[in-house]
Amino acid sequence: MNQFETSVLVVKPDGVEKGLVDPIRQIIIDGGLSIKREVRKTLRPATVEMLYWKINNVRHRDYFPELVTFMSSSPVHIFIVEGDDAVRKVRQIIGKRKPASGIRAMWAENIIKNIAHGPHTPERAKREIQLLLEEYSVKKVFIIGGMSESGKSTFGRYLDQYGVKRLKIIFFLKRVMEREGVKGDFVNWNARNMKVKPEWVFRVFADEFILWTQEQGIEFCCLESLYNPGLAVHLRERLGQDRMVVIYVDMDEKIRLQRQMIRQNLTSLEDARQLMLPRDQMKREWGVPAIANISDVIIDNSGTIEDLIKIADANIVKHCPELLV
Repeated sequence: MNQFETSVLVVKPDGVEKGLVDPIRQIIIDGGLSIKREVRKTLRPATVEMLYWKINNVRHRDYFPELVTFMSSSPVHIFIVEGDDAVRKVRQIIGKRKPASGIRAMWAENIIKNIAHGPHTPERAKREIQLLLEEYSVKKVFIIGGMSESGKSTFGRYLDQYGVKRLKIIFFLKRVMEREGVKGDFVNWNARNMKVKPEWVFRVFADEFILWTQEQGIEFCCLESLYNPGLAVHLRERLGQDRMVVIYVDMDEKIRLQRQMIRQNLTSLEDARQLMLPRDQMKREWGVPAIANISDVIIDNSGTIEDLIKIADANIVKHCPELLV
């Protein structure tokens, strides 16, 4: 039984440049589909990344950076179509790469310049239409804090695999420093500002973060490493409670020292202490332990990596389930 569906066909930059939008439009109509809407726009790199994120591990292929650059280099033409079995019909129109079929058999040049893109399932069609047509804004930010060697980066890297862009707080503060025209050591500059005018630091960080993510089209991201609870509180006020998840990754000091030994290939706990404890002291002075008091989630990371992955999966399901489609 046929099912009435909505799908999307994206004519890639090579198809637009070759003047193929009109012929493809006619092919869509001849294929029994109705065109609901057409949009021509230049995609942002982050949008391209999300468009291909769940497709056959494309993001792990050698050509993925080239694909992102190409797809965001000039305008694409977006057809929103509807009709019986629209998703399957769009895929038939586009065709396969091997063996070549559809419009790819007629006009594709290679694996990058292959004329068009379309989703494989109704669920993906809905997600891609939202991604392609919505105004860009951050939907969810995981901001992660914790003591040295607690597993913040491991947690962030895992989220990044699902399309939660991994970002560093220091990246945005260094951009602020550059905007201010300040030369010299960043650590000293930031420490002085945090002592003299912390509210200014929180505000300019949030300004820079919001501006950059809007420019890049970032929807989901995680921020490492939160070093002061006030920064998270300020960003939560700016973005709204529903867009922020403050995560504190906790771990017993002995376990952190053992993991420091493994990571740094050290031979004694004393060597690990000499490396880790001064960093811990600095984090205490910054206020890192107090992050637990304002956190939405406190993770006990004293278990296995599998335990941490389960926690990360639960947070993805709860806060950004659309990334699993």
